Amino acid sequence: MTGGVQRTCFVMLMTAALAALLFADAAVAAPPLEVDAVKSSKSLPKTLEVVGVVARRDTSAGTFSLIDREEFRKCQSVGCANFLLPVRWSGKLPSMTSAVKVKGAVRDTKEGMFLFAESVEAIGK
Repeated sequence: MTGGVQRTCFVMLMTAALAALLFADAAVAAPPLEVDAVKSSKSLPKTLEVVGVVARRDTSAGTFSLIDREEFRKCQSVGCANFLLPVRWSGKLPSMTSAVKVKGAVRDTKEGMFLFAESVEAIGK
């Protein structure tokens, strides 16, 4: 290989590497939303992550509800929240007052809006 060909190959390789880094950066997901941010949002992405504290559970229906973590911190109770975000989940339901991160999609149903969970993960409060 001549010096010019080597230089051209190097430039193309570096350009491809930089492009991969830029596109990888753009694909990084947004930080999780708090429950109150979901409530006040005018539009939500197709898939989102929400963090909150478990305030209600219904094992027979496979649902639980989240309240905003800041509300829970203020009153130290799940009973004082003015908004509950209902979540449908086919896995084991998280325990009451546990802080969780839920990944899924918000959909309108005949029972109202639900966050249909793809994953539920315990997090620190």
